[in-house]
Amino acid sequence: MKLSQLLEHLQYEVVQGKDDIPVTELVNDSRKVCEGSVFVCISGAVSDGHAYIADVAEKGAGARIV
Repeated sequence: MKLSQLLEHLQYEVVQGKDDIPVTELVNDSRKVCEGSVFVCISGAVSDGHAYIADVAEKGAGARIV
């Protein structure tokens, strides 16, 4: 599935890159990111996912949703 298909009913802006990339899975835990996954940043009770954006990019996340 393409990222654009997942987001088709949402209002969003692509800040960098493209939205026609293939998506293997959606994750919100930076430890579970793998090549082609999409990382969704969530501010949780214990940790803020926005703090891990650089880490998930290194792990090969295809996109980050912030």
